[in-house]
Order: sequence, then C-alpha cells, then structure tokens
Amino acid sequence: MKSLVFVNVANLLEGICYFGMVPLLIAYLQRHFPVSDVQAGWIMSYYVGLVTLLMFPGGALCDRLGARRAMILALATVAVGRSFLLYSTRWGFGWALLGLTVMATGTGIFQPCVYAAVKQYTRSDRAAAGYSWLYAIMNFGSVVWFLLSPGVRAWGDIEGVYTVLTLVTWCNWGFQWLFFRQDGPRQEAAAPSGATLWNRRFLVFIWLLVPVRSLVAHLNYTLPSAVFRSYPWFGDRLEYCFSLNNFLLFVGTPLLTYLTLRFELLWLMIAGSLVSCLSLAFLMLPPETHWLLAFVVMFTLGEAVWQSRLFEYVAHQAPPGKVGAAMSFANFPWFVAKTAAGTYSGWMLQRFIPAQGAQRPDLLWGTYLLGALLTPISLFLLRGWLMQGLGTREPETRAL
Repeated sequence: MKSLVFVNVANLLEGICYFGMVPLLIAYLQRHFPVSDVQAGWIMSYYVGLVTLLMFPGGALCDRLGARRAMILALATVAVGRSFLLYSTRWGFGWALLGLTVMATGTGIFQPCVYAAVKQYTRSDRAAAGYSWLYAIMNFGSVVWFLLSPGVRAWGDIEGVYTVLTLVTWCNWGFQWLFFRQDGPRQEAAAPSGATLWNRRFLVFIWLLVPVRSLVAHLNYTLPSAVFRSYPWFGDRLEYCFSLNNFLLFVGTPLLTYLTLRFELLWLMIAGSLVSCLSLAFLMLPPETHWLLAFVVMFTLGEAVWQSRLFEYVAHQAPPGKVGAAMSFANFPWFVAKTAAGTYSGWMLQRFIPAQGAQRPDLLWGTYLLGALLTPISLFLLRGWLMQGLGTREPETRAL
C-alpha cells in the first residue's frame, strides 16, 4: 500500500508539470523563436507523438527493470529535458528541440510505469478503483496548478511557469529516489482466460478510438491559440479552462467508474465518445465565455466515462510481467492521433482563426466534430462483431 502512495505522489507531481507546460508550449516557442503557427504545430506534434512512440521501448524497459526503478529513471530524464528547454532561450533553438526529445523519452518511460505499478500494488478486486484514482489524482494536480499558473505568469511570464515546473520535476525525482522503497515481492494477477490484446477485434477497437482521441490532442494544439484569438478577454485566464477540465476529471472519473461498473466497456466507449464529440457544438456558437465553459464541462464528462476504464481493460488483459508493453501497444493509435493532428492544426488555425483578419471558428470546430463522430458511429455499427472479441470480466463491485 505504501508503494502505491509513492506512485500516486509521483503521478500527481508529474501531472502538474506535464499538463502545466504543454498548453503553453506553442506560445513559449513563438515568443522566443521565429516559428509560425504551422511550424509550431509540427514541433508540438513531434513532441507529443514522440512521447507515445517511446512508450514502446519505455514499456519494455519498465517490465525489465521493474516499475520503481524505471519510474525513478524516467523522472530524472524528464528533469534534464525540461532544464534544456528552459535554458534554450539563452542557448538556442537546437537546445529546445533536444530538450523536447529528452522530455519525451522520460515521459514515454514514465507513463507505462505508473499503470504497471497500479497492477503490481493493488488487489484484482480493487483494480478499477486503482486505475480511476490514478487518473483522477493526476488531474487533481493539474487543477491545483492551473489555478496558480495565471499568478505565476503574471510574475514571470511563461518562462517563470517553466522555471517553477522544472524545479518541481527535480524535487519529484529527488523525493522518489531518496524515499521510495518497494513493498514486498511483485504480485501478478493472471490474465483472463481467452483474453488477449492481439486479436483482430481488439485491434479494430483501439484504432476506432483515434478520431475522438484526436480531440484531446486539440486541447493542446488548437484550443489555447483559439482562446487567445477568439476569446481575447479570457486569454489571461486560459488555465482556468484546463483547471475546470481536470477538476471534473478528478471528481467525475472515480464516481462514474463506480456508477458504470456493470456496463459493458463498448457501450461506455460509444456514449462517452459521443458526448465528447457533441461538446464541440458549443465552440461553433458566437464566442462567449459561457459557451467556452459549457464545452469544457461536456467534453470532460464524456472523457471521464471511458478514459480510465480503457486503460484498466488493457492492463487486465495483459499477460503477467507485460503490463508496460501492453499499455504501450494500446497507445499506438494515440501516437497516430496526436502526430496527425499536429500536422494540420497550424494550417487550420491560419485558415479559420487567423491572428488577424476574419475568423470562422464554427467551420474549424465543425470540421473536427464531423471527423470525431466517426468513433461513436463506427463503434455502434460494429458493436455486434466487436462484442464477440473484446473479452469479458466480472465487475469489481467492491472497488470503492
């Protein structure tokens, strides 16, 4: 149990740092280096795509070293990368790219580690609670930071934010390295009989999630610039949108996990993804603060329905000792979604929400809405075939 506390502390602080830095990354690059909207989108795509791509070797490293040692190594790597990015304003653009690469390497190791650690340190009857709280605690850290971030920006601009978060990363690494000691021997629950990640239906299932998961990428690629340009009166409080998003995930994820334990995974995917897609309709309305906040609330509720349950399912299906690799494998479509979104997000911003000139945010968000609807529609149409191969499990009714 004590080990799980250390894992959640590490996840809490890393959630603060990652989600505190990523929404401001494009603005940080454009402020200090001569990069256009399109180029900034490519750089963001490179970074977040590399994070997911490196989860493959990161997951294998986690399985080889064990969750504790791999997590401490990952935090040290991320801390070095963030230091490079911070000092790149003095050292040059090449150091920014190097910093992003090193950061992506560390995060690619860290993410599979925390999910593997939850499986290692929780009983099987409490797995749903373990994964939902892992996801919720990460988002709680983001809530706290996004409430503080505008004040930090007023003090030291975006560079001040990055300075504080880099220091937090180093403190996180030092705390884990000095005090985290593993509880007892590693325990692995057996994978369910007949369940596997490698069947055709599961592969189709995770790839069908790409359209709606690309919307999560646009929270970082598109929404910050869209707020600065279409909601200029709200730009100084941009972080409050992300704070609301993460607060609702913190509260809603464990609650909705408990309330939906007896529902089939596929129906949760359909309902949750549909809610998230339809939330974009609020951004198609004339720019008003209440429509922006309504989008955040509705999108987040949809995400809370399915996100943590998906990772729980993947870990549950993984063979003993292969949780990290399985988590990495299931995240490959997420790599595709994030990478692809970055290649066109800058062009879409320039075309429909330019920094100067006429804006048509309704066309931008309407296009993204239609594309994302492919997920719930496809899942619904293929539900009979998919339900035959996704495996089943008894709900963890004692989870909370």
